[in-house]
Amino acid sequence: MATQSKIPEWILQCLDQYGNCACGRAITKKLGKDKLLEELEALGYPCTLEILADQKEKAAYPKDGTYILTMKTEDYYTEEDDEEY
Repeated sequence: MATQSKIPEWILQCLDQYGNCACGRAITKKLGKDKLLEELEALGYPCTLEILADQKEKAAYPKDGTYILTMKTEDYYTEEDDEEY
């Protein structure tokens, strides 16, 4: 499954095991935030991405940031989301 994806297998394993993953700047910057989330969703891993960084850092992909993927849960979806499905 991940062999056809640009998402490393270790990210998928981490999401399976823990429901979240510190994926790092390199993969996020390489794919872009939106593309990363789109690919994960296509693989069955609907996630949110949170980038934690010093507030002084205004870059889209801060070098010293922490990049955390978190699986969306049933509680995350709103009624608007239900209408889409």
